[in-house]
Amino acid sequence: MKENGAKERILNAAGELFYEQGYLATGINQIIEEAGIAKASLYQHFPSKDALLTAYLHRTRLHNHELRTQFLNKLAPGKDKLMGLYEYRLQHMQSNHFKGCAFIRIAYELPGLSDEAMAQIRTHSQTIRTFITEQLLVIRKNFPENELEEMADMLLNLYEGAGLQGYILKSPKPMEDTKKVVARLLDTL
Repeated sequence: MKENGAKERILNAAGELFYEQGYLATGINQIIEEAGIAKASLYQHFPSKDALLTAYLHRTRLHNHELRTQFLNKLAPGKDKLMGLYEYRLQHMQSNHFKGCAFIRIAYELPGLSDEAMAQIRTHSQTIRTFITEQLLVIRKNFPENELEEMADMLLNLYEGAGLQGYILKSPKPMEDTKKVVARLLDTL
C-alpha cells in the first residue's frame, strides 16, 4: 500500500512539474522533494526520467479520455457530440488558463522523444480522430471512405490548431471561431 502511495506521489509531482514548468526544466531532485520520497523509491518505480515521462503521458491520456468521455456521453451522437468535442476542449483550455495541451507541449519540447512516449501522444491523437470518424458516420452513414478520412483529418487538424492558437494567444477566440467553422462544415453533410 505504501509503495503504491509513493508511486502515485511521484506521478502526481512529476505530472504537475512537467506541465507547469516543462520536462527539461524539471529535475529528478525536484520531483523527489515534491513527492516527499527517497531517490531509491523513485528509481524503484521508474528506472529513468524518460520512463517517468512515459508513465505521466499514459496517465494523462487515460485521465483526459475519461473526462472527455464523461462530458460527451451527455450529448446525442453525431453533430451534437462532434460540436461537444470542441466545446469540451474550450472548457478544458479555460480551466487550465490556456497553458496548452500536455501532449503538444512535450512533443514540441522534446523533438527526440522516445518511441514509448511518442506512442502515448499518437494514441491520444488517434483516439480523438477515431471519435470524430465515428460521429461523422452517425451524421452520414454512406460517407465514401476517402471523403470520410479527409473530413476526419480536417476536423482533427482544426481541433488541434485551435488548441495551439488558444495557447499562443491565451484566448478562447480561436476555439470559438473553430466551432463556428465546424458547425458550417457539418451543415453541408
